[in-house]
Amino acid sequence: MSAIFNRPKGLVDTDYRVDQNTFSDEEFRGQYTGTNLIYKGFARPGSATSEPVWQIAFLTYDGSGNVLTVQWPLRKTDPFTIGSANLSNASNDYEFIWDDRTSYTFV
Repeated sequence: MSAIFNRPKGLVDTDYRVDQNTFSDEEFRGQYTGTNLIYKGFARPGSATSEPVWQIAFLTYDGSGNVLTVQWPLRKTDPFTIGSANLSNASNDYEFIWDDRTSYTFV
């Protein structure tokens, strides 16, 4: 299944704007170093951590524990054209495998 179809769905209002309050809940996974969240992942409820349906981000912190950056992994696939993905672009799509999070390159 293409990543474009893994995104959570929201409803539109009468002006055809997506109502942010209508998105379905997502499953969450996190990896911490001490009290700092360093990897965060979201997917549709019931998704296996071995499926390529996760949105994953990497967080970096300063010495006081404040978030400095949120980085996204380099794209793995192009959801529209198979085999022509620009692998130098970061992606926040739901196309990654949570179990493989440490193997991705984040930019």
